[in-house]
Amino acid sequence: MASPFATSDDEMELFHSLPKAPTAHSLTVRKLIGRVHEGAVRVPRFQRPLRWKSPDVLKLFDSILKGYPIGALLFWKQPLPKGVVTIGKATLEVPEASDGWYIVDGQQRTTALAASLLDISQAGDKTWDLYFNPEKNRFLTVESNEVESSRHVPLRALGDIRRLGRWLRDCQLSEEQQSHVEFVQQRLLDYEIPAYVVETEEEDALRGVFARLNSTGSRMRADEVFQALLGGSASAPQATRRLADLEALQAAADVDNFGQPPRTEMLKVLLAMSGLDPSRKLDGLGDAAIAKLVGQDDAEEAIRRTVGFLQAGTHFDEPGCGIPAYAFIPYPIVFVLLARWFHLFPEPEPAIRRGLAQWVWRGIATGVHQRAAVSAMRFQVRQIRLGEPEDSLRSLLKAVGEPDGREWKLERFHANHAASRVELLALLSREPRTPLGAVSWRSLLTSGARVAREVFALPRLVGTERELGQTAANRVLLDAGHTGLQAEFRRWSWQKNRDAFESHLIDFETLTALQENRKTDFLERRGARMRALVAPFLAERAGLGQPIILPVQSYLDEEPMGDEQ
Repeated sequence: MASPFATSDDEMELFHSLPKAPTAHSLTVRKLIGRVHEGAVRVPRFQRPLRWKSPDVLKLFDSILKGYPIGALLFWKQPLPKGVVTIGKATLEVPEASDGWYIVDGQQRTTALAASLLDISQAGDKTWDLYFNPEKNRFLTVESNEVESSRHVPLRALGDIRRLGRWLRDCQLSEEQQSHVEFVQQRLLDYEIPAYVVETEEEDALRGVFARLNSTGSRMRADEVFQALLGGSASAPQATRRLADLEALQAAADVDNFGQPPRTEMLKVLLAMSGLDPSRKLDGLGDAAIAKLVGQDDAEEAIRRTVGFLQAGTHFDEPGCGIPAYAFIPYPIVFVLLARWFHLFPEPEPAIRRGLAQWVWRGIATGVHQRAAVSAMRFQVRQIRLGEPEDSLRSLLKAVGEPDGREWKLERFHANHAASRVELLALLSREPRTPLGAVSWRSLLTSGARVAREVFALPRLVGTERELGQTAANRVLLDAGHTGLQAEFRRWSWQKNRDAFESHLIDFETLTALQENRKTDFLERRGARMRALVAPFLAERAGLGQPIILPVQSYLDEEPMGDEQ
């Protein structure tokens, strides 16, 4: 008879049962933070990152003060080795604990209590820096700008009777207010929290409990569910094969300053490489699907080959896309699709690589690669299949089509928009320079979203000037050390630095407009040059009007097999 609690066969395969029910406990805050401080309560590696901010911590303490329930905690009983533990941003060396507990559910609450009430350095992180105002009987965050050091009690003082005694000796509170502070301390430290402790040797079962608890209410992202259930484990049905760890895959992608794709994207990469739907929800990912998942080593190798292909220039012996960093990919979904390609076809011939690069750029030009086109992504994943790479390439090229050779239109520049990234890559193709030498795109990335910086500050532009100023006509690629780019260009000499000016699409007439502060004239002239640069740049990368040249053997008839004449 089927279990009445089953939702699907696949889900039951993934979520393993506990050998026995957890035992119930009641923990005071005092005892909980004491166990955390001595290293007897720790965070397992499958936990998701801390998400709480100061307002969340404040609400937790306010709930305790008001006597509200704050929910049960769930722990996994395990002997814990000697080592270093992290509490918020604080790190402590702790001894081994034979009766140790890993936090399965309640990491945010436990960390908030310990990091706020214990007297440990948080390395400048103000998330846990709260104060109590006895006059108004409420807690304050340090960001509130209301804190008075002699009248508002830091929570770390409330975490220990002796610390509070020392603080009260130097405070400016009345006796009545001091008595109220002592009452609040007792209320906080004696507050009882229900807790359950699980005893099992099956980590997979604990991962399932964690994922199930955190898949309701404030749901975990798909990558967090995967990392919790499977990341880096040797899970059934292939226990001898190490499953991929998403964070390790992120690190593998960071070759030659390429950068790390988000973990959410790395999950799509892994699913696509494995022949699964990259947009798939993980609730029904059972053993049959897990068996298909690409292992760690193979996944890392395919990712490194993908990065090398994206970074390689279009005219290299082994050509690529000429996209040097993840942050510059106009539609990052191509990273997912290319990872599947290089998993199945690790060493394609130069002709195939050239055609594959044209597929990337054609999909950018037509918009087929945009993130919203989920059905197109699924379709293209299916087109990359074992067999001859020429067949998969033909299918991919057919899927994106050939874009029209229309003129380029300048729109509002935003570093996260696909069109703006095309413009940025076109500017990079000019090999921008300063009088001191080449501008490094690596340096530009360190400046965050302002990779391409304004010549004229937008607040000083009005009307038509402002409309043009919001486009790439007003953007140049210069190192983050430069400030006031209008003034910076005025310091250059046309006679000495003509090549540097031209690398930024500034000719003599455009420079004269800049020097005479004719902003509209400068922006219109440079905008025209931008359009004249981007249109042929995109056409050349996409191979518009050019035939797709496949390897010679793909045009030849197959030889008859056997000895027949």
